[in-house]
Amino acid sequence: MNGLQAIQTPPQIEHLAWAVHGQQVDRETYRLPNHWSLHFYDYSGRIDCGDISHTLKPGACSIVPPGMPITFHYEGPSEHLYCHFSLPEIEKSKTQPSEFIQNDARLPQLKSLLAGAISLKRSAAPQRANLRLWEVLLGIQDVFENADNSPTHERIVETISEIVMQEMARPPTIRELARRCQVSHNQLTRILKQQTGESPAPWLRRLRTDRAKELLSYSDLPIKVIAAEVGYPDLQHFNKVMRRQHGQSPRAFRK
Repeated sequence: MNGLQAIQTPPQIEHLAWAVHGQQVDRETYRLPNHWSLHFYDYSGRIDCGDISHTLKPGACSIVPPGMPITFHYEGPSEHLYCHFSLPEIEKSKTQPSEFIQNDARLPQLKSLLAGAISLKRSAAPQRANLRLWEVLLGIQDVFENADNSPTHERIVETISEIVMQEMARPPTIRELARRCQVSHNQLTRILKQQTGESPAPWLRRLRTDRAKELLSYSDLPIKVIAAEVGYPDLQHFNKVMRRQHGQSPRAFRK
């Protein structure tokens, strides 16, 4: 990540979106003369970055500097999240290497952060999207510098905890969490049992109800809003879950 170590100001996003390729052709080559490209891949295939070839698996990530050709080899319809951006402070005359990594439990969360910047880019405050990309790039720099090709169970639990906390209003399923952490459903079940002493369903329920308890106790948000924020839009169901988990109704916590 030599080129990105010098980032002192936010990058500037040119394009940020999801794209599906490989529907008409099985190979494409791009070369961006003035922009870096960041990709998070959801498919299997191959990419050639200059003279270096990488085998793709879902969850992989690449960063390619300006001027370097990148060739995508598809095995059918292939979706990825991409961002083209500029780094004004990086010398264009200095040759920069491409970077590639996969099989790291931190990448799905960084991908989720970047995907969330799409709506920011389209809003009236695009600078927030640039700040989000900056956060993602710093996270990727940490991944590259401290590669974790065999993610520990502790890191997997940390990653899914962050995902659940950020997406609590529409909590992902265990199967979706397993996919995003690049483990099987059964593996994730075993890991959670080993690390937390709980099965996935009660563990996720505890995260959501603990957050609800905090909001009920220390915020002035209406109970209906809190219920929706933690993924229980049905107030009656929310009331039953809180009583079962914490022994009190939401109104009791509020008082």
